[in-house]
Amino acid sequence: MKKGEIMSNVPDARGRILSAAVKVFAEKSFEGSRIADIAKIANVPNSLIYYHFKNKDDILEVLIKNVLDEYSQLLQIAKNDSHSNKTKTIADRIENHYWGFALKNVDLIRIMLIESLKKSADMPSIFKAVEELIKNDSEVIKANDYSIHERLVAEFFTIQVPIFIFLCFKKQWCDYFNIAEEDLNRLFTNLIAETHGAYHKNRIE
Repeated sequence: MKKGEIMSNVPDARGRILSAAVKVFAEKSFEGSRIADIAKIANVPNSLIYYHFKNKDDILEVLIKNVLDEYSQLLQIAKNDSHSNKTKTIADRIENHYWGFALKNVDLIRIMLIESLKKSADMPSIFKAVEELIKNDSEVIKANDYSIHERLVAEFFTIQVPIFIFLCFKKQWCDYFNIAEEDLNRLFTNLIAETHGAYHKNRIE
């Protein structure tokens, strides 16, 4: 049997490697992790990882692309919403759509944040999330006098970053301040709806 056939004979090897990489990167940081660490968690030989990926950077790039593709699909639910409808439905969309996605990908979000916060990060990967949002918004696409920069700032700094930070600190916050997770979720969602919702409300003609 050829080497390629042996390497491709492990069931869902690529998926196992990606899942293991998220765990390792989240626990040890991207810089502090090794291919051997990923191989151990995925229960595969190092050589199998190199069969599917060039290196650690390639793995991270694929992980980020996958989560952004999933996010892009999620955004389709509000693609054609007006500012008026966004104002009314923001809390519902967070609770019933975005939370599930965010919680499933919280470790990868944490990794993206850490990597993006590095001073040497010329192109922070976290910026790609807000780019996806703008790209999928029909109001931005159809408006001639729309301020893209204003919208980018509004979406990134008043909803995306707060949600990302909230997810990363939620468990510790509940423990430190002795508050139930469901109560914290409710408070946070309501405040986001008020603050970010005000941005959309102010732009209703």
